[in-house]
Amino acid sequence: MLVDNRATNKLRREYPNFTPLKVASELLGVSPRQLSKLVAEGREPFCLLGANIGTRQRYIRIYTERLIAYLNGNSLED
Repeated sequence: MLVDNRATNKLRREYPNFTPLKVASELLGVSPRQLSKLVAEGREPFCLLGANIGTRQRYIRIYTERLIAYLNGNSLED
């Protein structure tokens, strides 16, 4: 799924660091709850898009640049 330049610029402008779970899940075609679980469990490729922050309570961050790279078919490996 390729994201055009306008959509990419909008994501970067509105969410410069982290994309809300609801927005990211819509782009990825999963529910916010499912995306949260996939990231927390370390399931690829979802765990490469974000991080599980916190130890007692699950808080998921989806990094905007990694999300854009994934949607454009670019590698997420460092």
